[in-house]
Amino acid sequence: MRRTFESRRWVAALVAVLPVVAILGARPAHARKMTLPELLELARQVSPGMQAAAAATEAMEAQVSEARRNWLPQGDLLSILAPSPDIHCIPNKETCTSTSSPEARITDVHWTRFFTRTEVKVIQPLWDFGKISAGVEAARAGVGVSQEKQNAARADVEQYVRKAYWGMKLARDVLDMLDTGSGYVDEGQTKLDKDLEKGTGTASVTDKLRMRTVRAEVDARVLEARRGQTLARDGLRTLLGPQAPPELDVDDEDFAPVEIKEHPVTYYEDLARYNRPEARLLDYAVRAKGALADLERRKEYPDLVLIGTAAFARAQDVDDAKNAFVSHYFNSTTAGVAAALRMQLDLGPRIARATRTSAESAEIAFRRTEALGGIALEVRKAYGEVSEAGERIKAVQKGEKAAKSWISAVAQNFALGLAEARDLTDALLAFFNMRYRYLQAVFDYNIAVAALTRATGAPELSP
Repeated sequence: MRRTFESRRWVAALVAVLPVVAILGARPAHARKMTLPELLELARQVSPGMQAAAAATEAMEAQVSEARRNWLPQGDLLSILAPSPDIHCIPNKETCTSTSSPEARITDVHWTRFFTRTEVKVIQPLWDFGKISAGVEAARAGVGVSQEKQNAARADVEQYVRKAYWGMKLARDVLDMLDTGSGYVDEGQTKLDKDLEKGTGTASVTDKLRMRTVRAEVDARVLEARRGQTLARDGLRTLLGPQAPPELDVDDEDFAPVEIKEHPVTYYEDLARYNRPEARLLDYAVRAKGALADLERRKEYPDLVLIGTAAFARAQDVDDAKNAFVSHYFNSTTAGVAAALRMQLDLGPRIARATRTSAESAEIAFRRTEALGGIALEVRKAYGEVSEAGERIKAVQKGEKAAKSWISAVAQNFALGLAEARDLTDALLAFFNMRYRYLQAVFDYNIAVAALTRATGAPELSP
């Protein structure tokens, strides 16, 4: 019963270790090996999410140009071409110049003759009580919001890349660990087979079956891990986009904790307050909403504009009545310039919109304060995870070294017949458990550093 229980513990340890490998990165035979900085730079250049965010920022910059160009003159141009009517003064052309008998009559429409008229109206703003400047300020703040969204998208992509990078590192070391442990299992199985065949030692058929069960479990889990690695590699290529290399792998540097300088948690909170994209985004959002509220208030005031008009009309079969009191639509050339006061009189809805926008601006300001509290909490959580994982690495590292010495000693004694199969399984279990816990602690630490980097908005926390 004791040996059966030890076998189940050994299989349970493998079951706990190997599924983690199955979701991590792969190592194709001819893959391009890349360092973490290379992967981050590649993601910044080719990630579809980054390109979409950049396009959104470009659209907001065009909106700033649109707001500025409201100072340019605006107007209408109308030019028509139509059949000319047949309009003559009665009884003759000269009577149309007299105020006593300005009578004219349309007698026909000539489809072979033409009438043309072109009208131009141009309005140049002179003074708008700050409407255009408020619109420009709101658009500029909108660009800031879009740029910070772009920075946040980049930070998210970089965090995902870091997770994939360290995951692939963990996968490689876990597979190496399994390969080392598999060698001990093979040696133990060979020794048991020889002892049973010769009838020497304390080996039993139960020990042999236990080793075979462990061997089958290892083989099955490795196959599952390799399948998961292929899926993970495809996921990384999807993250990088269609321009990513068809095969990717990480460099051969040792899987070790990243180096960062030790600082109190308040240092990271200050970093987040000034560097976190979401924090700066909220600052721009408050500015944008405040500028929009100012714009709505200024819409309650009129605009002082300069209006210029011009018209040119000619008809082939229409008499030209030279009379200052007659507006001659068919034959005329006119031009004029005037200063004007322009204002829409829907003051009730305008005042209501200004009040609503001001309230929305105040809401965003309070939301900003609320969000900064959440960001500080996220920083403290990531900082706590970094601290805990760092201490865990120190604690587990000692046990890992002891487990390595233990398995080496037991394997030698077992080969010489000085140890039982149960001793080997106990040592294997301790070795796999402590080695995996160390690798998991390193992975957790590096992922926590990546989370702290994202929470603070710093480009890189490593020195």
